[in-house]
Amino acid sequence: MRELAPQFQIPWSIPTEAEDIPIVPTTSGTMMELRCVIAIIRHGDRTPKQKMKMEVTHPRFFALFEKHGGYKTGKLKLKRPEQLQEVLDITRLLLAELEKEPGGEIEEKTGKLEQLKSVLEMYGHFSGINRKVQLTYYPHGVKASNEGQDPQREALTPSLLLVLKWGGELTPDGRVQAEELGRAFRCMYPGGQGDYAGFPGCGLLRLHSTFRHDLKIYASDEGRVQMTAAAFAKGLLALEGELTPILVQMVKSANMNGLLDSDSDSLSSCQHRVKTPSEDVPQVQYLSSDLNPQSQSLAHDQHSPLPPATCN
Repeated sequence: MRELAPQFQIPWSIPTEAEDIPIVPTTSGTMMELRCVIAIIRHGDRTPKQKMKMEVTHPRFFALFEKHGGYKTGKLKLKRPEQLQEVLDITRLLLAELEKEPGGEIEEKTGKLEQLKSVLEMYGHFSGINRKVQLTYYPHGVKASNEGQDPQREALTPSLLLVLKWGGELTPDGRVQAEELGRAFRCMYPGGQGDYAGFPGCGLLRLHSTFRHDLKIYASDEGRVQMTAAAFAKGLLALEGELTPILVQMVKSANMNGLLDSDSDSLSSCQHRVKTPSEDVPQVQYLSSDLNPQSQSLAHDQHSPLPPATCN
């Protein structure tokens, strides 16, 4: 550890006493004991992620935002089945009102509401792992906040930015990847003696059930991550059956914020800085008449000794 600490920038204070090396006596002599194995695993292969944004101003969405404490931080994530059902009920009511009175006071676009309703009605039920709705509060409207308008010059009404996310689910190949990784982890434990000798991975199965309780599996609230963790546990412990019961019994996914050093807030602020255009960077403008891929030549410097490149 003393040799690795300067290389990996790990804070290390030299202890005054000798290190407690885990040496245990065995029938083959004294040897070091493996105390724990910690693995950070990424989710398996997934389907493409999809996202839809829309600005909502109806009082029902504001009431939902206030009901779940969205005004405390200005942001709200709805993922539980009962929460998504509330969003679906509001969407159905608004579409019914728009059908009765097309020119009413509802400002939400019908196409966006139809897409929101269609995505929330997929699968016929809510499982809480494959869809989510995010709401962000803008006191002067989404458009004014993005364009930098002065709220004092123009009376702007508050609005919510609704972001619907779906897709990104674990594919069958992703499940196979996670199960194979779990079986590979089993081979790290000694095979044992007697009937278990010569069979890689059987040493872990030889452990008593009370020792298996030392196994802790944590996952984020993303469905693909939870299903990957369940498939990994199935391969590691040679379990049978579907992944859903394994997910419920073996994987912990509640209040998992802070497991890694980089939290989501700091990452989102960095992403916002990267996406914000800078005034120091010159903006490149293209003229459509100069970019005909069939016969037009690319624009070039008049003083350049090279001939203009052509698009073939």
